[in-house]
Amino acid sequence: MTSTTLDTGLLQAARLWIGHHRPYYAAALYRCPIVTSHAIPTMAVDDHWRMYMNPAYANQLSVTRFATAMIHEINHLIRDHSARARDLGVQSPEQHRLWNLAGDAELNDDLAADGLDVDAERWIFPWTFKFKPDLTAEVYYRKIRKNLKKATQCGSGSGGEALPGELPANHGEFPAVSEREAQMVRADVADAVLAHHRSRGNVPGDLVAWAQSLRTPKVDWRRVLAGMVREAVATVSDGGDFTYRRFSRRSSALPHIRMPGLLRHVPQVAVVVDTSGSMSQNDLERAVAEVRGILTSASVANDAITVLAVDAAVHEVQQVTRVDTLRMSGRGGTDMVVGLDAALGLKPRPDIIVVLTDGYTPWPDNRLPVPVIVGLIAQGGGNAPRPPAWMRCVDIDN
Repeated sequence: MTSTTLDTGLLQAARLWIGHHRPYYAAALYRCPIVTSHAIPTMAVDDHWRMYMNPAYANQLSVTRFATAMIHEINHLIRDHSARARDLGVQSPEQHRLWNLAGDAELNDDLAADGLDVDAERWIFPWTFKFKPDLTAEVYYRKIRKNLKKATQCGSGSGGEALPGELPANHGEFPAVSEREAQMVRADVADAVLAHHRSRGNVPGDLVAWAQSLRTPKVDWRRVLAGMVREAVATVSDGGDFTYRRFSRRSSALPHIRMPGLLRHVPQVAVVVDTSGSMSQNDLERAVAEVRGILTSASVANDAITVLAVDAAVHEVQQVTRVDTLRMSGRGGTDMVVGLDAALGLKPRPDIIVVLTDGYTPWPDNRLPVPVIVGLIAQGGGNAPRPPAWMRCVDIDN
């Protein structure tokens, strides 16, 4: 067998080994078409669930090492490293490289603990950087400051850069897997992992935790936040003022008497958005979109919603009718006290303030004169300190 052609016998043997020894990966394994490419240094996956192999690399592997390398690439896909990189704001080539290292560190300690045939010399592990094992890629990404050893990129499917040789989405022979199909495959793998864990118990703990997080229903934070907002809106809107500028509808029953109409107060709402370096642009846009929708459904007019982009200073103050017009300036330190003070200084002063943050910020020492609702966006494992008890807080999981 030459290095220009992939050894299909070795590939089938590796697939059979996975099917027998780690059967819960089967749904993902057989959903990934194999693409031979000499432009890929070793193995990689793209954002469309295609697995690339360089024959010169793959053919010299043992069956167990070949199978382990495939399991490594499959885990990039099922753990959604590509979308998680986008959510974290990974954009530049250097950021993609560091994210790929962080993703490898998240996966490879699990594979080693599972007794798989990892390459202890060349693969990336948490201990490569003297980090603790069993942490998330997001945590490792923030800890890594420079590349301590040359790493092999795993392609766009890992959240790294697209490698030379990756196929376009509309390729005829190897069509892309849609996001809906990908979610179905992840769900199938998660179900298989949990079933295997219940029957045999020999599944890596982090993989079980991933499967449980994917398949365990969570509290819908949108409903919780909507309830908080509507309660606050109802409180500040209660009553209103009577005015003769508009007559009561009951005046029609009393033709000689003009009864004043009730003019209800339209609540003014300020949304303070944490735009510090720890916040993802994608998470912010989605969270602001949800909050704006909730405010609109609670009868808060668009022109009564002011969004402030704040890190350690106030960078933007804007009335938002469409989320795609948001200007999310910042990316510095974090101090939401500055944003709250700026919101209180708006004319007219807001009746309600909603804060969207990851929680790593100072908070005011004293209660503010208006209700404050904090949407705590989960980042870095969700271990941020809680805001003061007088603020209403809901955990936002995007």
